[in-house]
Amino acid sequence: MKKILHLDLDAFFASVEQLDNPSLRGKPVIVGGRENRGVVSTCSYEAREFGVHSAMPGSVARRKCPQGIFVPVRYDRYREKSAEVRHIYTQYSDQYETLGLDEAYLDVSHYDDAVPIAKELKQRIKAETGLTCSIGLSYNKSLAKIASDLKKPDALVIIRPEEALGILENLPVGTLHGIGKRSKERLAQKEIYTIKDFWQLSRDEVIEMFGKFGYDLYDRARGNDDREIVMNRTVRSVSRETTMSSDLHDREEIASIAKDLLEEVIHSVEGKKLHPQTLTLKIRYADFTTHSKQRTVITNVDWYSVLDELLDSFDYAGGVRLVSVRFSNFSTKSIDQIYQQLSLHWDDKNG
Repeated sequence: MKKILHLDLDAFFASVEQLDNPSLRGKPVIVGGRENRGVVSTCSYEAREFGVHSAMPGSVARRKCPQGIFVPVRYDRYREKSAEVRHIYTQYSDQYETLGLDEAYLDVSHYDDAVPIAKELKQRIKAETGLTCSIGLSYNKSLAKIASDLKKPDALVIIRPEEALGILENLPVGTLHGIGKRSKERLAQKEIYTIKDFWQLSRDEVIEMFGKFGYDLYDRARGNDDREIVMNRTVRSVSRETTMSSDLHDREEIASIAKDLLEEVIHSVEGKKLHPQTLTLKIRYADFTTHSKQRTVITNVDWYSVLDELLDSFDYAGGVRLVSVRFSNFSTKSIDQIYQQLSLHWDDKNG
């Protein structure tokens, strides 16, 4: 049987800020959203106690937590600390899957007893980077992820095969990855609140509600998940979105939020040798109708200018409730390489 470890750095961005500035420790730190029209990237657990969460407009976060300490996002610093952590966990397995800057799965099946390994990994990350992490250890990816979330922060939770159903049955149905707010509302209409309640649904009923994903969801609710560790994940798109607490009608307010989201997706692809060629802006209106517009560019480009063009093509009179920015159509070649390739092709053609 496999042994899968899920590692999740606790409130990562905020923890780095508290690490670098000890005066922030134990205080409600909010990363991003410094301007009322900005968006919160993440926040410390002290701020979460006030109801602050990622993707929340800064104005709302300020109302919920007036004593919150807002700090700017420092992606370069977060990448540095993420690399330090990656250097540690890759010493324990050559089968690992990195998810963003703060999460990873490791296949530790080659250890007779993976529990001491998980403990040692936590200790080393704390000692060598100053950061805490939560680790879940189980026999598949789904349960390892659930385990790491159970007792955050700074937790180590193990879900053994004989314990899985007993642990799952009492958890909220939203614990299952893929069941969001609207899905929970639909399930609540059927008086389904826990995973045990979810077991009452037949496979066909789950598929009817969730489409093809229902096959996986039905199995994961029962502790089954046959996904493998993906070493070289092909990135098809990188996106960020936020839902406003109230509908916005002002183009400049919406543009400010969209540019914050664009900054996040730009930093997400930096350093990965991926070069996006398509930018998509998605707007969801107050009546829930959704429209998307995109631009594809293969030459050197100012993505903020492209975003401005996309913003100009929307009408905001009806009110906007959601904004999404997405990069896609990735090339592994830089602009210089593309130009060089085109130049060689031209020379060959005309030589």
